[in-house]
Amino acid sequence: MADAKLYQLRAAIARADRTIGRGIERRLALARQIGVAKRTRRLPVRDYTMEGNVVARWQEAMKRARVAPERAETLARWLVEESVRVQEELGEATRVAKPGSEVLVVGGAGSMGGWMCGFFRSYGHEVGIFDPRARPREFPSYRVHRRLGPAIRRADIIVVATPMRATRKVYREIGECRPRALLFDILSIKSPILPEIRRAKKRGWKVTSVHPLFGPTTRSLSQRNLLVLDCGDPEANSQVTALFRRSSLSVTELAIEKHDPLIGSVLGLSHVVSLLFSTALVRTGHTATQLSRVAPTSFLREADVARIVTNENPELAFDIQSLNPASPAVYARLGSALRTLRRAAEAGDREAYDHLLMDARHLWNRP
Repeated sequence: MADAKLYQLRAAIARADRTIGRGIERRLALARQIGVAKRTRRLPVRDYTMEGNVVARWQEAMKRARVAPERAETLARWLVEESVRVQEELGEATRVAKPGSEVLVVGGAGSMGGWMCGFFRSYGHEVGIFDPRARPREFPSYRVHRRLGPAIRRADIIVVATPMRATRKVYREIGECRPRALLFDILSIKSPILPEIRRAKKRGWKVTSVHPLFGPTTRSLSQRNLLVLDCGDPEANSQVTALFRRSSLSVTELAIEKHDPLIGSVLGLSHVVSLLFSTALVRTGHTATQLSRVAPTSFLREADVARIVTNENPELAFDIQSLNPASPAVYARLGSALRTLRRAAEAGDREAYDHLLMDARHLWNRP
């Protein structure tokens, strides 16, 4: 009797799975119809605002099943990506409806520069690329410029998305042109270009700075953060904020002088911890597979983060550490915390250990 009941329940699960499968098939068919309509209207495939709405809708719907918001978000993002896939198979319209501003992305052939190109095009802007690596046949949806000067003169918005070590030279060249456009960079560390930003501002440029706190593989912008760094030009801040507020990004304004110390803690430190975690494991002599077979949940979560961080762009990761003047203070705090923890553990000092633990819990549990 018990086996028969179990068989019936499993059969019901199989029927539910088939129903879900047919629902996904129907959803993708509708997505394809939407793709056809977008092509007819010369609209881009991606609509970041709508994608954010899909994530929010699934998170709300899954509450009744007591599914965690992050799980619901994973499901929603998968559905969004599959919808994008079937629409991209149709081919994207070569021009979007109602062109907006003329946007020039300097470094547009790079990973994050390419993301910026796609973002601005999705919102109706004409997008040009200046990048020695760019070939027109590889970027059929964009105007590829061979000379920076003429590209600057026709642009309404200039986005500097070059590698950090090349940006000062690029800023200097832009700054020597007649100021006309809104100018901002997307660098992860701001100190190396602060003198050039100030020089451009003195020459009359509308200049600000942003930091997208996500990578180029990001597709859905729901619950993603972007910083607008105040360089002393409220009009530029307002204009760049308006460019991104139409998406589901969370936009925060911050004085540019405060950026690098803060980023040292939230970006530099997280990268360091992942690298140290991985390096310490390398020295055990065990493989990742061997470790995973005996690992608790806490290890697997740390390993997931470390795997993502250590596979990111090594040039960018190194620059985040080496170009940030706040990095030595980050290393000092990390070293001090490790020494304090080691002393407590080796001395069997439970009170000292509890003090560290309480401080940590207070950090994560307070508003």
